[in-house]
Amino acid sequence: MVVKLADNIYSPLGATTWENYQAVMAGQCALKQYSLPDGSLYTASLFDRILENLEDLDKPTFFEQICIVSASDAIARAGIDPKSPRCRFFLSTTKGNVHLLAKGETERALLGTSANLICRHFGNPNPPLVVSNACISCLSAQIVAMRSIEAGLCDTAVVIGCDVQSEFIISGFQCLHALSPDQCRPFDKDRCGLNLGEAAATIVYAESKHSTLLSQTKWVAEGGAMCNDANHISGPSRTGEGSYRCLQALDINKDELAFISVHGTSTLYNDEMESIAIDRAGLADVPLFSLKGIYGHTMGAAGVLETILSMQAVEHGVVFGTRGFENLGVSRQVNVSVDCRTTNKQSFVKLLSGFGGCNAAMKFSLTDNSRLSRDSRDFRKSGINAIYITPTAEELVELYRKEVGDYPKFFKMDPLARLGFVASEMLLKECPKADYGVLLFNRSSSMADDMAFQATIQSHSEWFPSPALFVYTLPNIVTGEIAIRNHFQTETNFMVLDSPRTGIMAEQIALAAQHGPQIAGWCEVDANENYTAALIAVPQNTTKETIENELNKILK
Repeated sequence: MVVKLADNIYSPLGATTWENYQAVMAGQCALKQYSLPDGSLYTASLFDRILENLEDLDKPTFFEQICIVSASDAIARAGIDPKSPRCRFFLSTTKGNVHLLAKGETERALLGTSANLICRHFGNPNPPLVVSNACISCLSAQIVAMRSIEAGLCDTAVVIGCDVQSEFIISGFQCLHALSPDQCRPFDKDRCGLNLGEAAATIVYAESKHSTLLSQTKWVAEGGAMCNDANHISGPSRTGEGSYRCLQALDINKDELAFISVHGTSTLYNDEMESIAIDRAGLADVPLFSLKGIYGHTMGAAGVLETILSMQAVEHGVVFGTRGFENLGVSRQVNVSVDCRTTNKQSFVKLLSGFGGCNAAMKFSLTDNSRLSRDSRDFRKSGINAIYITPTAEELVELYRKEVGDYPKFFKMDPLARLGFVASEMLLKECPKADYGVLLFNRSSSMADDMAFQATIQSHSEWFPSPALFVYTLPNIVTGEIAIRNHFQTETNFMVLDSPRTGIMAEQIALAAQHGPQIAGWCEVDANENYTAALIAVPQNTTKETIENELNKILK
């Protein structure tokens, strides 16, 4: 049983969880209006801060500083030793220090660089794992941490979610016409886009038998699910398929639920999709709310921040209202909470969705007895198909023409998605038909695309952010492209490591394979556009040892 030991929220509304909860209950909101260099207006929740000094590259950036502040408070409250080899760190972020590209600090902008600095600060001996899975990153990270604890890979897990805003991110959402110039209105008929936000939030989890504070522990992570809707890389499924499948996987008894904490971005199609998924799952009459009208969309922090505040709400017998909501603007008659109301129920569901077709849901309960069984699965050894390619850009196109040749969308893809797409097509030709999950790793995230997009906003006099480029600055888009091509409506995820650490990769692939067969491995396009794909097709319930042996063969 995985339990929460402690948590922290560090946001523009407060430096602790309690300060943030009090601010929400007092009706406070940190959203303010700002302008981009082209004069367009946007509304966001931002910290007041001084730009970091980049002369000393060992000095933490603002992004890293707020991660450390949040994690320090949560770790201290949990009473754990962050230096223990049985403690692991999981960082959830979509873009990290991407703003440093404007100053040419390519290496410093890598997600793994930040994660390693944060781990070194706490003296943790283990390589950190970065989960960068678009807007569901923070639920993905919690699910990965929960599985790691259940599998005995660690006794405690520190899950940090964080993103800070910059011209890179804001201009990208603006060119997609996704930003509202005014405060957002989730699920409202007059909603016209999202607001962005920044925060750092941390949850410390442990296996209950390893927790010396179990008598003080109230929250159990009962289960989590990730599903791709295999619909479109930047548009949600019109039937809410991925989100619906996540809710179905949790085996929910709606009579237990105090509420559903929805994604609620205030965009036209996301809110509609969530309403359809919730209705299809038979949960339309369960109260739901969105916190985006208070914090904005905090991206890689959203899943942790909103989970923590939901826990506070249940503990205090409260269902939050949805700031900005007045009149229902979705097709299904879902029960949107307008104002704060009371509840005596002790469970809730957190729901998220994101670009690349990814969706995630988790259920939490205020109890020390998990209601969901943790079945022990038998592991078996199976033959694993593998592929390893290191083509040039031109050779990759030739491989596409030879191995695929009938998918014109290929030419709209970025280099990373092209690489993963072609490698997976070649691999799947040798594999049995199955509904595979997709789990990929690399070091550079989406750096080649990040640099290409940065070039479109580097000069304020030549400001032309490209929506086609911006979408591909999320590394998990490659997993979405593979899912769409093959109609895989199962789990997709993307993780960042500082190198191809086959032991860690094998651990996470084996955990994912408990839930179904996987297309998994290393998929890298670095800043110099060097291509490397080393993918394996892993049958369900394959052992970690078998996977690691195969990864070592193809990555040595």
